[in-house]
This record gives sequence, C-alpha cells and structure tokens, in this order.
Amino acid sequence: MEKIKPTIFIVEDNEMFAETLRVSLEIHGYSAQTFSSGEQMISFWEEDPDIILLDYFIESEQGVAMNGDKILRFIRRISKSLPVIILTSNTDIDQATGMLKKGAVDFIVKDEDLVPNLTKTLSQVLDSMKLRGEMARNKQQIKKYKQRFLVIVLILALAAMTLLWLYS
Repeated sequence: MEKIKPTIFIVEDNEMFAETLRVSLEIHGYSAQTFSSGEQMISFWEEDPDIILLDYFIESEQGVAMNGDKILRFIRRISKSLPVIILTSNTDIDQATGMLKKGAVDFIVKDEDLVPNLTKTLSQVLDSMKLRGEMARNKQQIKKYKQRFLVIVLILALAAMTLLWLYS
C-alpha cells in the first residue's frame, strides 16, 4: 500500500522562494501547494492541509494582505491542532516567542539551513501527529474494553445474585 504524502500549504509572497521550497519539499516526499497570500490560502481551505508553512511578513500586489500573525489567528479559530510553522527572514526572538505563544509549532529563519531545519521540524511534527493518532485509537480501545469489562461484571453480579437466591 502506497504511503500518502502529507499535504503542506506554503503561504509565501516571494513566488520564486515559494516555488523553490515547494520543489525541495516534494523531493523530500511531501506534497506542497503554494499561496501568495493568506486570503488565497483560505480560499483553498477545504483541501484540508496537514501542515502550513507561513511567511511572517506578507505583502500583496493590492497592498493589503493578512500578515503571518493574522493568518495564524485565523487558523487557530478553525483548528487548534493544525501544525503551523512560521518562516521568516527576521531573527527577532520576541517575534518568535510571540508566534509560538499564539500556537505556531516552530519558527524557522530563512537562511542557508532552512531546508535541513524545516525537514527536521516536519519529521518531528509528523511523528507527533502519528503519536496523537495512536493515542486516540488507544483511548477508543480502552473505552471499548471498559465497556466490555462492565458488562462482564454485571453478568457475574447477576449470576452471583441468582445463585444466592436459589440457594437461600
């Protein structure tokens, strides 16, 4: 059975950078789509991305565009668990900390180590998503076993009461 590639939305206003990043991700086994603005990405929301890579500073040809902060807030209103990784040229620690507090899973600087850092983070995010899925399945199994256990205890209690009644 073929492994399904995770779908990554790349929100980046620099088209050449976005396309280079998309190709790099596809070489690493991901399926990626690029969007030049948050508004454009939102219009494709129903495609249900697994991960979003979000440029912090986004400019638009129209002059008005949602920046990374506003897009992250929009995403968090819809999904608390969708992994969002912030990409930026800025190394400001306060900005990074602020985005992490708002729900980003990582903050990666666009430098010569971008692709190795990003593939490492993506691998960690996917491992985390896999573990969360396994935990959810395990919780369902535990719930099912608890229900079965309670049915068995109820049957045994009824059997014990019947025996006590018959022999008293």
